[in-house]
This record gives sequence, C-alpha cells and structure tokens, in this order.
Amino acid sequence: MAKQKGRTLLIKLSDGEETPSFEVLCALTTKTLTINNEEIDVTTADCTAPGGPLWTEVLDGAKRVSFTGQGISKKETAEARLATVAMSSPPVVAAEVVVPNFGTFAGAFFIQSSGFGGEQSGAVTFDLTAASNGPVTFTAEAVAP
Repeated sequence: MAKQKGRTLLIKLSDGEETPSFEVLCALTTKTLTINNEEIDVTTADCTAPGGPLWTEVLDGAKRVSFTGQGISKKETAEARLATVAMSSPPVVAAEVVVPNFGTFAGAFFIQSSGFGGEQSGAVTFDLTAASNGPVTFTAEAVAP
C-alpha cells in the first residue's frame, strides 16, 4: 500500500436529507478511526489433558466503530450540522469515514461529545467523538491492477 497524507483521511457528515449528500469536516487537523471487537471468553480446560496448557478461546461479541477529530473552527456547514446534531435527541448522524487506499466506513453514528475551545492568542478549536449506532458497512477501495 502506498503511503498517504493524513489529510486525505476524511470524516463526512450527512446533510440529513432523505437522499443524503455528505460534506467533509475539512477543518479537522487530527482524525482517528477505531474498530473494536468485544470478545466473549469461552475458555475451558482440555478434558483429555486437564493439567496441560490452557489456551484462551473466544467468541465474537459486540462490534463498535468510532471516530474522533480535532481541528480549527472554520464555521463551515458541516461544523454547523455537527453542532445541531450534538444538541439533538438522539444525537445521531449518518457519516462516512474515508481511509485512503483502503475504503469507506459508513453508518449511523452517535455523537458522544463535541466541544469548542480557544486560547487567548490562538484560534477557536473544536473536537468530536462519535461511535456507531447500529451496523457499519465497509466498502473497500478498488485496487488498481
């Protein structure tokens, strides 16, 4: 896989329309996508060799995809959408996370937190944390021959 610039990892929010269009939160300077898989421990001793090594066995449990971002506020449409959703009940938005040369994760995301900050001699910043609220689809990016 070719190296990619971090700025090409994109977080996009839906406009909330019936046929949605997605707008990039382009003011984000730091973005992270995390995939968590809960494990259910079903380890049991080997009945034929109960004194032997005990190897962990697991079943898959709940899955969660989450993303975070921090950036400099630019008063964009996507930022306004984020603030509106964060104040809604429930605070859920359709979103896409595009990982360059890998693929796109898409689904409904619960906005866990969203904030604004600023230092006296700096720019206004904002951050967000969101986690999947239901299934997330993954569409792999087509690989060039």
